[in-house]
Amino acid sequence: MRFIFYNGEKVKLGEGDMDKPAKIYQIKSTLFETEKAVAANLEPDDLCFYRFIGGNSSETAELTNQLCELKEKKILLIGVFRFPFRFEGKKRFQTATIQYLRMKELCDAVIYFNSDGLMETIDANTTIRDAHLTFNAIEERTIEALKEMIEMTGNMNIDFQDIETFIKANKGPLFIHTVEEESFDEPLKYLFSTPYLPNDFTDGKQLIINIGYTQEVDMEAFRQINLRLHDLFSKADLFKLGSYFIDEPGQRLKITLLVNGIDDPIDTPDDYKKLPKYKELFRKWQILAEKGKTKINF
Repeated sequence: MRFIFYNGEKVKLGEGDMDKPAKIYQIKSTLFETEKAVAANLEPDDLCFYRFIGGNSSETAELTNQLCELKEKKILLIGVFRFPFRFEGKKRFQTATIQYLRMKELCDAVIYFNSDGLMETIDANTTIRDAHLTFNAIEERTIEALKEMIEMTGNMNIDFQDIETFIKANKGPLFIHTVEEESFDEPLKYLFSTPYLPNDFTDGKQLIINIGYTQEVDMEAFRQINLRLHDLFSKADLFKLGSYFIDEPGQRLKITLLVNGIDDPIDTPDDYKKLPKYKELFRKWQILAEKGKTKINF
């Protein structure tokens, strides 16, 4: 029997070939005590989402430090990055660009959100507080989609190892999106496109498709949706196709896409400097030295 742990909740999975249970967590850059405890207990091969809103220059150093510490734990690290609004100024967006590139450098993959696109999901009269709640919920749903892709086992299963292999095949931005419909009469590109996620998702290098189907979905509907998906992603190699049964009445399909190998939303500035390798080695030496000091004191 196999489980994952998501935000402290134990979830039963299907049969797998991993002896160690997969654990999935998410933490925000503003680490509270509970999140610090989660970070301290992360073990190799866990999956951790790290959420960050870009734009504040005072947070760049701490972002780098936190990601370096998480990376040293040998986990599968996925950054969730939100770009600031364009109306917040050019300087703030330039800062966010550096922060995004730093996250891309240190994480195994990055899911990014455009705040200007998030703005299209709300009414102009929405309060600032409600807007933030909506934006956070959208990010949560995207994270949940990847969690469900691992959790929802079926006759064609996608497991944690599939996701890990897929993500590490193309380091960079990820596109994750779920659509749930009774029929697919309009072009699929319009259904899967979003104003806040990458708009070039159909140009990705690799693709995972997970299809959930209810009791009355027939083979013809399943065949047609597969043909349309393959046509939409004609440039991408299909890494894995998964399917699972949703034990509910009616004819409804729930499709989740995971796409890698897409372009960054920004160009790398000419003066951007990657982290020097010697700094990483120095950090590791510091950690070993601290561990040695602790043993001596004990």
